[in-house]
Amino acid sequence: MNKNKLKIGLALGGGGVRGLAHIGVIKALEKFISIDIIAGTSMGAMVGAQYALNPDSQAIEQKMLSLVNRKEIKEIENMIGGYSPEEEKKVIVKELFTFVKRMVLFNIRAIKRWVFSGKEIDWIFDYLGIDSDFSKTKIAFSCTSMDLRTGDEIISQQGSIKQAVLASVSLPGVFPPVKVGERLLVDGGIIGSVPVDAVKAMGADIIIAVGVEALVDYNKKLGNGMDIMFQADAIRAYWLSDLRLKGADIVIYPDVGKISWAAFSKGKECIDAGEVIAEKMLPQILELIKQKKRQKFWKSFLPFSKNK
Repeated sequence: MNKNKLKIGLALGGGGVRGLAHIGVIKALEKFISIDIIAGTSMGAMVGAQYALNPDSQAIEQKMLSLVNRKEIKEIENMIGGYSPEEEKKVIVKELFTFVKRMVLFNIRAIKRWVFSGKEIDWIFDYLGIDSDFSKTKIAFSCTSMDLRTGDEIISQQGSIKQAVLASVSLPGVFPPVKVGERLLVDGGIIGSVPVDAVKAMGADIIIAVGVEALVDYNKKLGNGMDIMFQADAIRAYWLSDLRLKGADIVIYPDVGKISWAAFSKGKECIDAGEVIAEKMLPQILELIKQKKRQKFWKSFLPFSKNK
């Protein structure tokens, strides 16, 4: 084994359908870079698990686009409302539309513990072929979730990938928590949407992070309490993501921030956006890899180097 080989890690963030941009990023990177480590949160976990098990971005793209075009997914988009703020402005009865949508969701969540049961989304994991074990991956993989009982971030690297990814995508109020022993696990994006720390803990020499958080609209009209609540949550998510991303060597931001997390019909647009920005950043990424290789090479000659 080459001791001077760099381990390149990808940290794939959450953001609903915006996370399909990760596929485009991988498509651009894999032509020039061997990815050694992947960690994902929420949709990043779903994409990352597939690539770790079968490093074929074209196959993943086909599967994911086929998935988001299925009737069951379109129903989720229609129920939750996959509209960006800009698109809502085009709706003639925008105020009425927004009010009705939010009140329906509020009442569903007040009556039910969550909108969709685990069984209603269980088929997705079988459809995508990630009903497997961490020991079966071809690329080192982990995914993150949060324990509701302790508030701890949980980094899963062993056991059932399906169970771990299901926990990572379980957005509170939309999907049920996943019980693992004494833990009650939900979407890891609540405390950090991009798992930079997980990639670092797995031994990556270079961390490439992909952020697909929604943009915060600071000019948004705050007409009622729900507007204020959603705006506060968007700002919280932005700052948490920004803090995590400081630990990465390279951060890629696909131009998907204005797309609603539930706008599944825009999956191809998200993939293309990821590929475009990653291709633009390739010279910067390849130059960083060269620099790190030189540093590691010369470090190996130091008298007290651990490589000796």
